[in-house]
Formats: sequence, structure tokens, C-alpha cells
Amino acid sequence: MKKSLLVSFFILLISGNANSDMNGIDKIRMLVEYIGDRSCDVYRENLETTTKYILSNSKLEILEITEEYDLPYLYVQPIIMESSTICTGAINIMLKKNHMLKDGSYNTGDFVYYFNNTVIFKSGKNRFKRFFIETLEEELKKFVVEWSENNK
Repeated sequence: MKKSLLVSFFILLISGNANSDMNGIDKIRMLVEYIGDRSCDVYRENLETTTKYILSNSKLEILEITEEYDLPYLYVQPIIMESSTICTGAINIMLKKNHMLKDGSYNTGDFVYYFNNTVIFKSGKNRFKRFFIETLEEELKKFVVEWSENNK
């Protein structure tokens, strides 16, 4: 009996998150993670500009991360590893919102509206930046399309 209740709880929990959409979200904040020093010539400013440019073609209002803390935020997490001849990277794009439990425990968690993880492998430093930025553009376009479909 306990096992069936536990299984039912997890099914409801998973299905609730799987069916969450971005309906009604018209303002978001934006955060592009710091990349680090060894970034194969990809810089945070490149990613911020690309992200703002793609999102400016949508009806989403983009705010700074320090504004309106109760709004969801688009989190762009570039992960880049550089060796002497090879650059490897991944991009995580998430739309999420911080929640604090109201039980007095001050525990917080994230509600994820959207998640996309793209792995990139490119064997030449000279072409990695262009490929990385192009991939970010494509993934952001997918996000905007899904957001638009949820808000028809």
C-alpha cells in the first residue's frame, strides 16, 4: 500500500512538471553565466548580445536579473573546456523561477518551465566560437517558438 502511494505521488510529481508550460509568461529576467578565462574566445558579452537579439524578436519583455525577483528568468549556462588544440562545449538553457517554501524553513527550489541541453564538440579553436554562437542562436529560437506556441 505504501509503495503504491509513493509510486502514485512520483507519477503525479513528474507529470506535473512535464506538462508545465510557459502560458501567461510575458516578462522574464535574463542571466548568462560567467564562462571563465579559458573559453576558446567565447565571451559572456557575445552570449548576452546573441540572447538579447534573438529574444528581441519575440513579444517577451526582457528585464535585468536584478529586477522583479518574483519573475521567471532565462538562465543561459555555457560550459566550455579548452585544451591546446580542441574546444569542447555545452549549452544549457532554462526558464525557471525560484520558490521559497512557506513552511518557515527558508528552503528554496526552482520550478523549471523550460530546459534544453545541447552538447557541442568541435576540434578546431579557430572555428569553435562561430559554431558555439550559431548553436546558441538555434537553441534560443527553439525556446522562442515553444514560448510562442504556449502563449497563443
